[in-house]
Amino acid sequence: MENVVEMILNSTKLFQEIENVLSFSVFLGYVLVFVNFLNLISINVSDFVWPFVNFRIAASVIIFLWTLYNFFKLTLVGTRVIDVCDEWKTMQKNIVKNCTRMRVNNIDDVTYLLMVMEVTKIDIAFTGWGMFQLDRKLLLTMMEAIISYSVLIATL
Repeated sequence: MENVVEMILNSTKLFQEIENVLSFSVFLGYVLVFVNFLNLISINVSDFVWPFVNFRIAASVIIFLWTLYNFFKLTLVGTRVIDVCDEWKTMQKNIVKNCTRMRVNNIDDVTYLLMVMEVTKIDIAFTGWGMFQLDRKLLLTMMEAIISYSVLIATL
């Protein structure tokens, strides 16, 4: 029992360290996606004459796609972590259901069960500097914004 609790505590500490390292990078990636998108829009909307405009557009498209791809990849990993956390919560509920069906004669068993349930509460989600969570909802919101602005710009 002690080993299980220790492993869970170590895994939550490890997650917190990973979150601390990745949090600002995720936020920066999110900002870069929209900054690059706005850069692409401004290049296409403004009619300025510059000899290297095609090069600038190509570079902006490449940077935008690269940033978008990496942000999607990070978001999908964050979503998988949330799925694993949800599976863990389901397993906890099943443990409680099975233990309530059994007749417990010893108060120590109930105490251990409550202690394990309290210690093993895991709520893991990767965030972008604490401002948003990386999940499927964020991906859909990003795609909605990008498609909406693309349609608006295309109609100009």
